[in-house]
Amino acid sequence: MDNVYTLIVAYLAAGVIAATAIHFFFAFLKRKVELTETKFDDLIVHSLASPVTLLGFFIPFILALQQAIALFPQDSWLADPRLLISLYILIGTWVTATFANDLLQTYGMTLAQKTESELDDRIIEILQKIGRYLIWFIGLMYILSLFNVNITPLLAGAGIAGIAIALAAQDIFSNFFGGAVIITDQPFQVGERVLINDVVGDVIKIGPRSTRILTLDKDIVTIPNTKIVTSVVHNYSQPNPQVRIQIPITVPASVEIARVKKVLGMVTADAVQARSDMLESDPAPTIYLQKVEKSAMTFIVTVYARGFMYDDVIRDYLNVQVVERFKTENIPLL
Repeated sequence: MDNVYTLIVAYLAAGVIAATAIHFFFAFLKRKVELTETKFDDLIVHSLASPVTLLGFFIPFILALQQAIALFPQDSWLADPRLLISLYILIGTWVTATFANDLLQTYGMTLAQKTESELDDRIIEILQKIGRYLIWFIGLMYILSLFNVNITPLLAGAGIAGIAIALAAQDIFSNFFGGAVIITDQPFQVGERVLINDVVGDVIKIGPRSTRILTLDKDIVTIPNTKIVTSVVHNYSQPNPQVRIQIPITVPASVEIARVKKVLGMVTADAVQARSDMLESDPAPTIYLQKVEKSAMTFIVTVYARGFMYDDVIRDYLNVQVVERFKTENIPLL
């Protein structure tokens, strides 16, 4: 009897010593792997540290319990080897779930942070949760099967529950994956001006369910991602942010055409130099006689802005310059 007590105490002491030694060993490894360039070894050490430390204590603890059966025969179920196998499965599940979670956290979030949108960050978070729950579910189902528990009803119930949830959240999932398509295909990004379903504006947010657009009237329009995926998207900011601006100038038909073109040419040339912060010199401005009537001629002045946000400012600036220059040159406007 005394030998049994001594053996139990020895096993428990061995478990405490083993757990302490493993803890300090992994603390030493963590300091070492932090000095390396790769993050993969950090993931392995972090995933193994806590589970292996607990394993170092619980293996001797279970052996101590098995020895205690000699003192308490009514608890002979503690000698079932499936308990130790279940412990190994739990530790393996813990390691796998932690490693998968850290892998997505480290590499997935690193890639997601390179984009302006928050959608890909949320996708990584959802994948982390799905992966963690799935791994633990598989581990627990395997443990139940060890003890001859019929897991078929559990699997069927999980399947039915999954189908019910999927049907109830069909719109949410379709919009979510629509947002994922927008992120991967990149028809537009945050800050770009687009035309979607007769809505013109600047993209201010790409969310998991919808995309928000700030219209030219300063209203916010929310469009479900599924509608965007199936719509024609006109992106004004790609392949470059240059915007063509055309301004009609109408004068009497009696004015000499060459004179009008010369004056307009001087106006646009001066504008490109004076407002180089907004106007592009390449492509160069153009002036064309677009329409001729009995009493009037309409010229189209075309300039290129550096971005869509300068449209109204440039129109105002050029119109003012044309009016003032035409007054100086005694050219009437209609």
